[in-house]
Amino acid sequence: MKKRKENMTPDYRKSGYLKVGRSVMRAFFTGERELQEMAKVLLCVETFAYFSEGQICLNDQVYFCHPGEWITSYTEMEELTGIDRRLVKKHLASLEKQHFVIVTDVGLYKLIALVNYEQSVQVQHTATAAASHTGGDDNPTGSGSSLWDMVNSFYSSDKRQEGGVN
Repeated sequence: MKKRKENMTPDYRKSGYLKVGRSVMRAFFTGERELQEMAKVLLCVETFAYFSEGQICLNDQVYFCHPGEWITSYTEMEELTGIDRRLVKKHLASLEKQHFVIVTDVGLYKLIALVNYEQSVQVQHTATAAASHTGGDDNPTGSGSSLWDMVNSFYSSDKRQEGGVN
């Protein structure tokens, strides 16, 4: 399987962060082995899902992938997660029943699509864009000074702040 080349871009989806639901993280840290493994499989899919559209070459055939999709095999997921491939298959089936992913056969490989990936990314992107246009977290008051400047001025010892002590 030849993976497509992903170019580094200054896009927000390449910032190194992954938005993970709290219930998935709780399952990952719980003491129950089956829940931990299922969360580990989902985190693996979320980590390696493509962030942009592109083409994948598999055995002389070209497939078009959308954001939130990943073409892989159970064996590759076994190597990445350390979970037996039969259990990976079982956990993916459970995740599909719970509407986290959709699994489709692509020859000997599986196309795993995260459910509502584009919608969640679009919501995140819209919120980020709106924050940057309105000043966002850096300028909550719109007064022209950044949050960092306000914090520094509040804690500086040479200025007296309201409610502060001389």
